[in-house]
Amino acid sequence: MFTAIRTFIRDETGIAPIEYGLIAAIIVVLATIAVSAAGYNIHDLMGNSRDN
Repeated sequence: MFTAIRTFIRDETGIAPIEYGLIAAIIVVLATIAVSAAGYNIHDLMGNSRDN
Protein backbone atom coordinates (compact mmCIF):
# COMPACT_ATOMS: atom_id res chain seq x y z
CA MET A 1 0.00 0.00 0.00
CA PHE A 2 2.80 2.42 0.86
CA THR A 3 4.48 1.76 -2.48
CA ALA A 4 1.28 2.75 -4.27
CA ILE A 5 1.11 6.00 -2.30
CA ARG A 6 4.79 6.75 -2.96
CA THR A 7 4.30 6.06 -6.66
CA PHE A 8 1.28 8.37 -6.72
CA ILE A 9 3.18 11.17 -4.97
CA ARG A 10 6.21 10.85 -7.28
CA ASP A 11 4.11 10.72 -10.45
CA GLU A 12 4.44 14.10 -12.17
CA THR A 13 2.49 13.41 -15.35
CA GLY A 14 -0.33 15.86 -15.83
CA ILE A 15 1.25 18.52 -13.64
CA ALA A 16 1.89 20.99 -16.48
CA PRO A 17 -1.73 21.09 -17.73
CA ILE A 18 -2.97 21.63 -14.18
CA GLU A 19 -0.51 24.48 -13.69
CA TYR A 20 -1.56 26.08 -16.97
CA GLY A 21 -5.19 25.78 -15.94
CA LEU A 22 -4.52 27.46 -12.61
CA ILE A 23 -2.57 30.26 -14.29
CA ALA A 24 -5.41 30.79 -16.78
CA ALA A 25 -7.96 30.89 -13.95
CA ILE A 26 -5.90 33.48 -12.07
CA ILE A 27 -5.59 35.62 -15.21
CA VAL A 28 -9.35 35.47 -15.78
CA VAL A 29 -10.08 36.52 -12.20
CA LEU A 30 -7.59 39.40 -12.35
CA ALA A 31 -8.91 40.57 -15.73
CA THR A 32 -12.47 40.50 -14.43
CA ILE A 33 -11.50 42.56 -11.39
CA ALA A 34 -9.58 45.05 -13.54
CA VAL A 35 -12.40 45.52 -16.04
CA SER A 36 -14.95 45.84 -13.26
CA ALA A 37 -12.87 48.45 -11.45
CA ALA A 38 -12.17 50.36 -14.66
CA GLY A 39 -15.85 50.36 -15.54
CA TYR A 40 -16.81 51.94 -12.26
CA ASN A 41 -14.04 54.52 -12.55
CA ILE A 42 -15.07 55.51 -16.07
CA HIS A 43 -18.69 55.76 -14.98
CA ASP A 44 -17.70 58.03 -12.10
CA LEU A 45 -15.48 60.18 -14.31
CA MET A 46 -18.17 60.75 -16.93
CA GLY A 47 -20.73 61.87 -14.37
CA ASN A 48 -23.59 61.89 -16.88
CA SER A 49 -25.51 58.79 -15.94
CA ARG A 50 -29.26 58.48 -16.46
CA ASP A 51 -29.74 57.81 -12.74
CA ASN A 52 -29.09 61.46 -11.80
